[in-house]
Amino acid sequence: MNRKAASPDARRPRRAWPPAARAAAAITAAAALALLAAACSGSPPAAGSGGSLDSRGSEASSSAVAYSHCMRSHGVPNFPDPTSNGQVPKTSAQLLGVSSSQLQAAQTACQHLYPSNGGALTASLEQCEETGVCPQAMVQRVMNGMRRFARCMRSHGVPGWPDPSIDSEGRPGFNLLHVSGFNPDSPQIDNKMQECEYVMPGGAPVALIRPGRPG
Repeated sequence: MNRKAASPDARRPRRAWPPAARAAAAITAAAALALLAAACSGSPPAAGSGGSLDSRGSEASSSAVAYSHCMRSHGVPNFPDPTSNGQVPKTSAQLLGVSSSQLQAAQTACQHLYPSNGGALTASLEQCEETGVCPQAMVQRVMNGMRRFARCMRSHGVPGWPDPSIDSEGRPGFNLLHVSGFNPDSPQIDNKMQECEYVMPGGAPVALIRPGRPG
């Protein structure tokens, strides 16, 4: 019997944000498409749409630049500038030529400048995800929320949902690569996750490690 080879995306694990975070990204993309359509038609964008979207993008880019400057001024002189799309580059203490404690001290001092659309906890978690430098107080707070999230998922009909763990880079999340009893990529699981996201502190997203979806 012939077996269809799995796509590379299906085999490659990924860290992902939950459905609500993906929905927010979709809304932003839709807004951008609306602005593009308005620009092509020559008509001005609707009030409260174009200006606010451009403002958020500019603010995020400016914040990323300020964050890089702050990191350099706090003992990490080789910290790079943001990427062309305004993202803070992912790096490590070894690549930057400093100790982990130096990098974490600078990260803590500059955390208020880290670009984020959410609150302070979300900004710290996003920084942790992208740089691998994760303040222990933030990790503990998020892990406590993820334990509540795991209990919620089990009570919502997913008894095999695992406890959260911390990966080799110090990032909290759920490893769904080898779970049994449910399909971590199913829409039903996404729906149950949405029902349980309310338990996360400060509206922090839930990081997942799960197989990529084909296509």
